[in-house]
Amino acid sequence: MYNARELAMFRMQAEADALGADGIVGARLEIQQNEGYGDLLDFVAVGTVVRARENGTAWRTPAGRTFTSDLSGQDFWKLRKAGYVPVQFVHQSFRQMLRQQGQNVELPNFTQATYDAREIAMARMQAEAERAQAIGVVGVRVTESTRVWGQHAVEFLCLGTSVRRVEENEHVIASPMVINLDAT
Repeated sequence: MYNARELAMFRMQAEADALGADGIVGARLEIQQNEGYGDLLDFVAVGTVVRARENGTAWRTPAGRTFTSDLSGQDFWKLRKAGYVPVQFVHQSFRQMLRQQGQNVELPNFTQATYDAREIAMARMQAEAERAQAIGVVGVRVTESTRVWGQHAVEFLCLGTSVRRVEENEHVIASPMVINLDAT
């Protein structure tokens, strides 16, 4: 499944490169079970390409590639105004098998196994971000799925956007004006 996710992301990034984009925002992975073909899954990566008006190379990854990010356009712009740019949409998973010997049996190690599986997935995501020369990950989400493996196996999928600093000056992001709609 990891390789299928990677291939979908690679194809999206290659298309963005062909369009001359500097990055992709709003990237998401759609996973659909293909009903007519048993346990086959379709992986599709979609996003919105963006191009810098000036010096788009500053937005590109340290390897010179188009960045990928699951941040919305608004969140990307906030990140950019704070002096950071996305590096890549990072995702890692870990599958934990949870077997039950009989009916109505308590699984005393279930809680620890789920904690361990989440930690492993998070550690792998952090390592992926470090390999991409990022300094952190924003917008992290952890999902659980028993998609193909049935009820005795759980996949923990960690998703986020790795980031790097491009400006030393930290910009203060002003909060938007809020108008109270209470009629008092």
